[in-house]
Amino acid sequence: QAIGLGYGKPREGLMEVPPRPKEQKIIPQRLMTWLVTVGLVMAAGTLGVMAWATTAFPSTDGVIAQTMGVTTFALFRLFSSLETADETESLFSGYIFGNRPLLIATGLSVLTIILATELGFLQNFLKTVSLTGEQWLVCIGVSASLIVVEEVKKALKVKTGERPVAAAVPAAA
Repeated sequence: QAIGLGYGKPREGLMEVPPRPKEQKIIPQRLMTWLVTVGLVMAAGTLGVMAWATTAFPSTDGVIAQTMGVTTFALFRLFSSLETADETESLFSGYIFGNRPLLIATGLSVLTIILATELGFLQNFLKTVSLTGEQWLVCIGVSASLIVVEEVKKALKVKTGERPVAAAVPAAA
């Protein structure tokens, strides 16, 4: 996913934005707050799925709950990468279709997530099991909640970055 984000088409107007002055924080307070919020959504969703799966699909080793947890978290990260491709543009606007590297990386990520739970030797290596359709729907549905959170932020035009601060101009000698 990072390769797709890094090599994809830059968002409109990116090159017109002045560079961040060295005095400005790399991760401003608003961005840090947003990252913690997103992290809490992912953690609550992943742990919630695991707790629910432990009782809904009991097994002696808890491997179904663990598989659902890792699948949910992987899908959270996948949806997060799609949403962070542009801080202001909605994922549903279709801009994402102009980013071929990101689409390829997303497709490979989806394939990897599926193979990790369905391919025998990967199941043995990763200690996962096959998931039922119902279990997949739970993982997808819970992780898609991040899309809702991100889209609400975009609709409300909440900015997480700081405006560039004017760099200090040296005094004439």
